[in-house]
Amino acid sequence: MSDIERDREHRPALAGEPSPVADLTGWLARRATVREFDTDAEIPDAEVRELVDAGRKAPTSGTAQMYSFVWIRDPADRERIHDLCDRGTEQIEEASHFLLVCIDLQRIKQLLAHRERAFRITPVMGLLEGAIDASLAAMGIMTAAESRGYGVCPIGNILNGLPEIAEVADVPAGVLPVFGLCLGIPRHGEATENAPRVPLEAVLHEDGYTTLSEDILEQCYDAMNGMYGESVYGDSSREWDETLERYWGPDGFMNRREETVLAALRQQGFFAARGVHEASDTKRAQSTGDGDSASGSADECECDRQSETEQ
Repeated sequence: MSDIERDREHRPALAGEPSPVADLTGWLARRATVREFDTDAEIPDAEVRELVDAGRKAPTSGTAQMYSFVWIRDPADRERIHDLCDRGTEQIEEASHFLLVCIDLQRIKQLLAHRERAFRITPVMGLLEGAIDASLAAMGIMTAAESRGYGVCPIGNILNGLPEIAEVADVPAGVLPVFGLCLGIPRHGEATENAPRVPLEAVLHEDGYTTLSEDILEQCYDAMNGMYGESVYGDSSREWDETLERYWGPDGFMNRREETVLAALRQQGFFAARGVHEASDTKRAQSTGDGDSASGSADECECDRQSETEQ
């Protein structure tokens, strides 16, 4: 067997074994989230740093790299974050390591201030560009980890307790956790089933967006039915439309997060009637109890928390 053929067939048998993957497309098609971790095995700290370093090479807009990762090491903090997530996040405590993936506008503000240059970003652009940067970097970490035989599990439920989780992680204003990332050794014998996805025809549109036909819509249900009924309801006879409505209907679970997330955005200075260039004055006002420093325009994003009198 040639080296190329061997690379195409190879998948690490042992966690931590380096593996150059020749057929990356096929390998990604087989990937799956790991939800059960070996609590007696650890990824070495040095490798976590290597994985984050790999994510650091992700593309970014305007050279900004608007992300940071908070590595939660303290077991008590991990337990607290698990409790704040409210449901189905045992992986936070069981995985070897847990990272909070964050939008980070604070670093750019500091860098520009260090050279006495101006910084301004609107809430929409800060959120959008930051979320894109953070997601691309996190996917790099995930791909690097899985290429070594490790398991990964993104945690979206941090949105359920986002204001408090931001405080547990001690992130300053201008920094917003957007999801968590568990890294660990898959539990021996765990059946990691590749999750179904809607067909390619439902996501790839040529020369403009095309409204899906009834045939393609049914193909989506055919692809997704069963597994999500089993995972969400414990009943494989449940169909995907029930799951979608449970999450995204008028009283859906995702929509019920809105007030919590908005509170976190205000707390972290993303939606505030004060310009980022005035953040240091705001911080001084907080420490002295004076909340009357001058306000900027309402369409600017503040990289420091508002005083209690302004909330």
